[in-house]
Amino acid sequence: MIKTLCLIGVGMIGGSLARSLRLSRWCQSIVGIDVSSKAIDEAIALGVIDEGYTTIDQYRHIPDVVVIAVPVMKVHVIFEQIKHWMDQCDAITDVCSTKQSIINDYKNVFPDKGASCFVPGHPIAGRERSGIAAALDDLYQNRRVILTPMENTRQQSLQLISEMWQQAGAHVELLSAEKHDRILAATSHLPHALAFSLVHCLSTQSHTDEIFRYAAGGFADFTRIASSDPTVWREICLANSHELLEALAHFDTSLQKLRDCLAAGDGDALQTIFSEAKDARDRYTDS
Repeated sequence: MIKTLCLIGVGMIGGSLARSLRLSRWCQSIVGIDVSSKAIDEAIALGVIDEGYTTIDQYRHIPDVVVIAVPVMKVHVIFEQIKHWMDQCDAITDVCSTKQSIINDYKNVFPDKGASCFVPGHPIAGRERSGIAAALDDLYQNRRVILTPMENTRQQSLQLISEMWQQAGAHVELLSAEKHDRILAATSHLPHALAFSLVHCLSTQSHTDEIFRYAAGGFADFTRIASSDPTVWREICLANSHELLEALAHFDTSLQKLRDCLAAGDGDALQTIFSEAKDARDRYTDS
């Protein structure tokens, strides 16, 4: 157990972590910091945090653990604002969907840093809803959390953040930041970009009303994530643009094969693509 957890960014992702840690009694007190006073008030009213502030300098103490849960393009600003905590906190982590960009931001703010308490992290969980009201007690139960420690990350800090996520019910795995970004570009960033793109494409057609009126369960399943926060996903896609472009290139190749099958009326080839995809998906869901 720790004394104080400081949550910077009081939204669905950070709020869900706070809710689960409160249930596990891993921390005595949870402090929230968010530019939105409404989010702070709501988080206090919901019992997610014990106290809250709209700026970091309003909080006069040094927390044991800090969780940065702001959009990826805002993290460098947070690093600047918590410089005075870096040598005094037991551990600092983030929850962003890209890791190399976060590490680059860290190194730009702390270019000569020795042993560091910063542990880059990413919970592989989420919802298309945002805001503290969407936070869940069990969002991370039996979900994976990837930590990508830097070469100078302190072992004690890594162990503490691993323990934090385990207390939230998650399974912790370690990857390099490069491998994380490559995998997440394919499994998360690409699907979100495609869902946004498909819905946008259909919404600009002349018979949009009819299209959406007759959309069935398959459309809802495939496009659910297009209800996610557009600002958050704009930043994620830009921050991991190199790996996302690679993933898009591979998808373009697969899409062209599909076009070729349809143009040639090649049902056997189409059946092979669909069957291989089904087998791969079934293996994934059964594992």
